[in-house]
Amino acid sequence: MNTLINADDSSTAVTSAITANWDADTENTPVYAVASAVAEAEGVDPVDLPPLYETIDPEALNDLLSSRDDSTVATVEFEYAGYAVTVSGEGMVTVCSDSP
Repeated sequence: MNTLINADDSSTAVTSAITANWDADTENTPVYAVASAVAEAEGVDPVDLPPLYETIDPEALNDLLSSRDDSTVATVEFEYAGYAVTVSGEGMVTVCSDSP
């Protein structure tokens, strides 16, 4: 889903964001959602992206976010393929480019 967000609460700083959802009880893991969202933002197939493991440990990302209990919600932020990526333990991935 492509969404416009205002990154700094000013009326001029609007950034395009792609969002994706993931679910710990399915094959749609945090890593899969990250790859899908970045690929959508780039307009490419996920296999055409640089390896995610060069940026972050995919297994650790899945383990950290998928194994959290409901009382604690983690958020992981990192840069991947030129995008700012935020992965929430609540099942949401947001991918933003630095340029509007």
